[in-house]
Amino acid sequence: MRKAGLLDQKPMTATRRMLETAKNDTGTVKYAQFTYSPSRKYTEYESRYYFRAAPSALQGILEVDLFTRKDLAEGRKEPRFRIFLDYENKDFISWNVTEQKWSRAKIDMIDAGDERYLYSYRGRNYAAETTRKLVNRHLGTGNMQDVETAVFEFQLRVRKEELKSRHRLVTDAIDAYMDTVPGRLPADWMRFINRRVLEKGHCILYDAQSGTGYCTCCRLHVRVPGTVRHNMPGKCTCGSRITYKRWKMQKHITYDTKASLVQKCTDGRSFVYRQFDVSMKAEREKGYIPEITFHENYRKLFAITDGRGPLRETVSCEWGSFRQTGVVRWCGEGTINRGYGYGYSAYARSVLYTSNLKKTLKGTKLQHVPAAEIIKGIEKVNAIAVFGDMGMGFPYEAFWKMGLKRFVLERAERDGANGLVHTDTDARKPWQYLGITKEAMRQAVRLNATGQQLRIIQRAAEAGVKLEDGQILWLDKNVGVSVLMKYFSLHTPHRIIRYMKENAGIPEEGDAGKEKLHLWEDYLDTAGQLHWNLGDRDVFFPQNIQRAHDEAANVFMLEKEKEDAEKMKRSDLIMHGHAKKIKKVFCYRDKKYMIKVPGRYLDFQKEGQAQHNCVATYYEKALKAECIILFIRRRTEPDKQFCTVEIQNTGGRFRIMQNRTAYNEPAPQDAQEFMQKAVKAAQKIADRMPAEEKTEIRIQTAV
Repeated sequence: MRKAGLLDQKPMTATRRMLETAKNDTGTVKYAQFTYSPSRKYTEYESRYYFRAAPSALQGILEVDLFTRKDLAEGRKEPRFRIFLDYENKDFISWNVTEQKWSRAKIDMIDAGDERYLYSYRGRNYAAETTRKLVNRHLGTGNMQDVETAVFEFQLRVRKEELKSRHRLVTDAIDAYMDTVPGRLPADWMRFINRRVLEKGHCILYDAQSGTGYCTCCRLHVRVPGTVRHNMPGKCTCGSRITYKRWKMQKHITYDTKASLVQKCTDGRSFVYRQFDVSMKAEREKGYIPEITFHENYRKLFAITDGRGPLRETVSCEWGSFRQTGVVRWCGEGTINRGYGYGYSAYARSVLYTSNLKKTLKGTKLQHVPAAEIIKGIEKVNAIAVFGDMGMGFPYEAFWKMGLKRFVLERAERDGANGLVHTDTDARKPWQYLGITKEAMRQAVRLNATGQQLRIIQRAAEAGVKLEDGQILWLDKNVGVSVLMKYFSLHTPHRIIRYMKENAGIPEEGDAGKEKLHLWEDYLDTAGQLHWNLGDRDVFFPQNIQRAHDEAANVFMLEKEKEDAEKMKRSDLIMHGHAKKIKKVFCYRDKKYMIKVPGRYLDFQKEGQAQHNCVATYYEKALKAECIILFIRRRTEPDKQFCTVEIQNTGGRFRIMQNRTAYNEPAPQDAQEFMQKAVKAAQKIADRMPAEEKTEIRIQTAV
């Protein structure tokens, strides 16, 4: 729109009636209610904007001047904005009188210098009858709409026309894909939303005196046991899991979540993943009758290829304002500004509708996979990742039908990623895929084994032994996948487990028992490096773990001191390189503590001697990047030994294995909290690093 001549005509000024009305609008004090924070007091005024309008001196242009209540109440007669609307050529532009600059923003996006929440909704702004008639007649906006709405609708039509011409190549391509999406939802969609998606949000609002309650799921009045308490979980007679809430204990109950649906597109080749925001609100004033709403905000079109491989994604779209045009439509993924910038996707875990999956996947390579049964067992699923994994060759169908349902569910919950279990993707048989015997497979099926239990079975198989069902369950519950399992080939699992119970106090002694168990692992590792005969029962099962641990550590340090000095110098050069990389990540410090990264064997040795621990035996592990050793120092005494820490990496995440002060005592509470913060900070730094640099500081650990 041409700007020349628009400002030649003087702006309109506020009338006496406008000034008086604004001064008399003193507002009403109200309180804004928030779910997780205190209510907020504010003043709501009757009108936010005041308008005057007149035809411009230029042909086909209407000028609408906008005044604010705040300005008028203070006695200012000049408008905030002069809005020029070219109703013949379908265009508009605004002049910001205060800042003396032009703006292409629509009326709903202009900055009027006050907060929107202080006013009533659009439609209650002030304008004289003649002004309203003039604006509606020139803009062709219908039956006497208020001025703001009329201007907004005109500007929105202009933007839509601009969108069609300027971005047609982009929008036409998106629309072509969106036209293949089925227009109907399943017939039982609302039942699915109410029963499954909102299951965690449903409540029974009960009255303790009458012993009755109202269920937000079935919307019936039901009897309530006398033992119920506020916020107690329970189950309604309709079968829904609910939470008991005392009547009138809260003004409203809200629950927000996400639901999704997979359908076959109308082109007969592609599939579409549709994601919805679902909300339920039950207000006390309305008898807690729930109001359920849902809105589709994300779509992903994909194809299921016949070969072995992931899904072939076609296009991903989000519902929102297109490229700052104000036109709400389907846009490319990551192009919607939600108040925290661009580049973010609405895709998220959701509750997936499963009733149509068998029919939808018929004729594809996934038709025999029990996808519906698997996904029903998961609260929220990363549907695209799981369907992609199902197409990659992991034998979901075989494991599920054999009875390893917990193992399959765990994998689906991890978005189809491997867990502890090691697999051979080229194997044909399920037991070969897991690297175990057919007999061990039967045992896993009998236990309906989890991933950790399967890994225990695998480790036993690697050692050439077979564990009893009870031994697997005991190890799973009390120890997990321990490095001690590699010694099953030297001594029977029965004897090793009995030693854990009798000498380490597992599980009765809790954390103290686990510390003894870790000392025993350290001792065996050190003894192995010293080439002691671990097949000897007296060596392998010491009567006093602490004493045996300390003696082995002392012998190890003496042996280490005898090593060739040149060899140690070469090792220290490697260790120094490790330390430089580790310092990039573990650089956290606070007012009390700091971290020191050892870079040579002498650092390990001095730490071990001062702390009376076996950290020197970890030098070889740290040298091979199997672990990270850190020293915590007080900032006031940076050279004085305080705490020794071992860090390992499990599944790409840093984890504190040990944090001890002198004589292997647990670190003080504040030092433990400091190290937890340091690990979180290090994880954030590592996650932001480029892939090649991240690989350099990653620790290789074998479970």
